[in-house]
Amino acid sequence: MSEDNAAADAERQWAAGNHAAALALYLEAWTTRDDDVAEQMLDLVKDWGDTDAALQALSAATAAGNSVAYEPWADVLIQLDRPEEAVSVLQEAQRNGRDVTLWIAGVLADEIEDRSRADEYYRRALAENNPRALNDYGVFLSEDGERLEEAAELLRRAVDQGDTLAAGNLGRVLLEQDKAAEAVEWLRQALEAGDRSVLVELGAAENDMGDAEWAGRHLREALEEDLSGARFAYAVHLADTGALREAVTYYEAALDQDEETNSYLNLALLHEDLEQPEQADRRYRDAIEHGDEEAFTHYAQFLADQDRAEELGTLVTRAAALELAPEHLAELRRLASKDRPGGV
Repeated sequence: MSEDNAAADAERQWAAGNHAAALALYLEAWTTRDDDVAEQMLDLVKDWGDTDAALQALSAATAAGNSVAYEPWADVLIQLDRPEEAVSVLQEAQRNGRDVTLWIAGVLADEIEDRSRADEYYRRALAENNPRALNDYGVFLSEDGERLEEAAELLRRAVDQGDTLAAGNLGRVLLEQDKAAEAVEWLRQALEAGDRSVLVELGAAENDMGDAEWAGRHLREALEEDLSGARFAYAVHLADTGALREAVTYYEAALDQDEETNSYLNLALLHEDLEQPEQADRRYRDAIEHGDEEAFTHYAQFLADQDRAEELGTLVTRAAALELAPEHLAELRRLASKDRPGGV
């Protein structure tokens, strides 16, 4: 039976309430965890309502010699938030000839957050010449600020080998290294190759470099595609180009829709510029409540400018109790001392 026919028959069995039969047919249609069949199988298990029965069926399939079944079995376990069991299943799949080394690395990195074990498996995937290993390992290393050079080197190799995702990821690493001009080149190359996920980072980098026209264009495209971070990045762009009231709207949207708490401080500063002290005061307090250390010093200066120096002592006490960074605490104390009677 062809994969398409098996998937169609699985849907019919599912519609008839025969979940076990549908699962067996989906196993015949399974090719990769990234295709529609994998998603349909997960939906089937959820609809079944008996995860133990589903897992037992997948286990039985592997015991009967169906090595393909290891992968959907692991996929279901991950969806059930049982990643260690998923790793054990994938290791068994590996012993039965399945190419899952890179997947194991990803589960260890993303689900279990065991970077040491993940690193070992990424290296194994490289040794196996997995075509995706250079990019995936590079992204993994990019999450460690001390290994950015290694990450960039791996991603350059991935680009050279034709990995279509690597150019965008290389651009992101270069941004982390404060190499904006080179980063923009790679991000633009990624966009030209069809990687729309880079629009936010590209637009934000162009904005930082003063290329307002292209920044606005790319960030508006990111907004149209509802990419993560687009509202915040566009708000920054609007503020930088003088559209302060419109920037407020997008910062508010970033808060409401993306829970972007960095918006609080930026909103406070904008409200100050717009001479809206009550709104500024509220957003400074919000920023402090959400742990923004920079907000303390900005709020202290705001209080001083508003002739509310009597509130600075309380702010310093609160900052000290929170073990604020020494440089921020020193600046707070300087401002409090300056506005105290007899201060300098």
